[in-house]
Amino acid sequence: MLNATNTKRRLVIRAALVFIWVCLGIVIFIMNRGHTLLVDNHTIETENLRAPDLIKVSVDRGKAVEFFRGDRDIFKVGGGGHSIRLEFSDGAPPLEKRFSLPLGPDMFLLSIPRMIRGDENYIEVFYTQPESRSEREEETGGPEGEAEKPAEEPAALRSSEL
Repeated sequence: MLNATNTKRRLVIRAALVFIWVCLGIVIFIMNRGHTLLVDNHTIETENLRAPDLIKVSVDRGKAVEFFRGDRDIFKVGGGGHSIRLEFSDGAPPLEKRFSLPLGPDMFLLSIPRMIRGDENYIEVFYTQPESRSEREEETGGPEGEAEKPAEEPAALRSSEL
């Protein structure tokens, strides 16, 4: 016959095992969270940043990929912390940076010219669909100047008149 102390002990052990399993699941999810990283070597005219002519880029010690000015390539990365290595064709010393990606968004854009310049914001979230104005205002806490009003659709395309 089981007494009250054995029943309490079993309950505590079972609760501890459930807690450990949940914590282990969270850690594994965070460690293996995959992201898509777009590495961009475009010249940024508005900031007068010229992209390098030819570089080799490797992400997380993977295979080096050649980038010409104006190229963009995609890398699939997993986990939170990452590293990137740039090898320049003009003989300049290689540049290595470590960065981390937040858990939420799936796709990020890494700008090589901004990274070379030393900008803190060389990585930004990449949206595959244009943001609506209300979503942008929610994230920033208010409107960002005057936004363009969407063009009114032609009368032939309005569904309310059909």
